[in-house]
Amino acid sequence: MRLLLLFLSSFLLADNEIYVIQNGANATIKLEQLGSTNLIGGTSAVSGSMTAIDLLGTDMTLTINQIGSSNIFRSDGFKSDYVEGFFNFEGDSNQMDILMNSGGAYSADYADYNIQVTGGSNTFDVEVAENSNADYLDLDWIIDGDSNQFEFDIDYENATNYIDLFGDSNTITFAGSGYSGTTASDSGYFYLDLTGSSNTVDITQASTLARDWITIIGDTSNSTLCIVQDDSGLATSC
Repeated sequence: MRLLLLFLSSFLLADNEIYVIQNGANATIKLEQLGSTNLIGGTSAVSGSMTAIDLLGTDMTLTINQIGSSNIFRSDGFKSDYVEGFFNFEGDSNQMDILMNSGGAYSADYADYNIQVTGGSNTFDVEVAENSNADYLDLDWIIDGDSNQFEFDIDYENATNYIDLFGDSNTITFAGSGYSGTTASDSGYFYLDLTGSSNTVDITQASTLARDWITIIGDTSNSTLCIVQDDSGLATSC
């Protein structure tokens, strides 16, 4: 395992900045930042301008805690199997970007992401296995707050996505693609428990020859839900 961490403090553009690059198996990485306008990104970043963390290696465990407002976490990493990620964001106007297995150059199987968000006006963008299957992905969200934006795109097989959302005026956009098989055991599963008002939810499952599943439980008013399922793998959307 090779791990490089660079901790910087910038009084002009950010309170604290952590830059990370890691290469090797069985890495356990825990990062915590308290306060506002903090950054976590890659070693190619310069003060106030972020590049993404690069994390390569199997059996990785990553824990991120960002407590405060206007913080940024950006990763172009997780190029490996058996990644276990715990992400806890508390505060407002935070930004999280995860790109896993970009371009399909690496395997991205058996990933387990647990993301907890408390606060409002946050923006989250998660893309997993853009051009290849992410077998047995387990993605779990617990969201408590208002006016958040969540977008996640998965090229998946045997994937499960669970979202518990509590709050108003949130936007969730999910797009699932890939080849999910022809039996129930090979299918993608999406579950949403929605509580709050004026939320917008767009769900697209367009995996080829899939038997995908969706469950939505709602206690909501003035909300808009759009669901598209297409087992021919065509580019369809809400």
